[in-house]
Amino acid sequence: MRGVKVTRDQIVDRAYELLREAGLSSLSMRRVALDLGVQPGALYYHVANKQELLAVVAARILKGLPGVAKDPRDAAEGFRSALLQVRDGAEVVSFVQAYRPDLLVPTHALRRLFTGRFDERRAEWAARTVVHYVLGFVSEEQNHAELVRAGIVEEDPAHSGDSDEAFGFGIDAILNGLSG
Repeated sequence: MRGVKVTRDQIVDRAYELLREAGLSSLSMRRVALDLGVQPGALYYHVANKQELLAVVAARILKGLPGVAKDPRDAAEGFRSALLQVRDGAEVVSFVQAYRPDLLVPTHALRRLFTGRFDERRAEWAARTVVHYVLGFVSEEQNHAELVRAGIVEEDPAHSGDSDEAFGFGIDAILNGLSG
């Protein structure tokens, strides 16, 4: 392990892949270091702690989101789609929402979309309302998927396939309430 150099990009790439492969429970600084063939201390030169690593990984999860969406519903759907691409994506982004809310693109984009309808403070609240709905909805979807994977619950055929419709119903209810 001596002499092996690691970059910040390699650390973030490996952390992101671990998250996609096995979820948040498998993501630790020690595991990332082991996978990269370095001592854990080598990571701290590039990321201060696990919280910072999660913030960078959350930014990577949301990287593909456009900074400007046409409307709040499109922004919410894009946000949900990005979260669903990564196992435990909602949990990671929810943590970062509490830890470093300034980093998250969806809140900024939504705030801009609500600025014409509300004063600055209420535009922020409207954006946070939508972000919280998306995070909660996807978190439930991802937690259910984990429970099915673990064999703790069975997939419910009566509800499988209606997540998109249920999400749309909820986001429309929120947005209609905000415009009323």
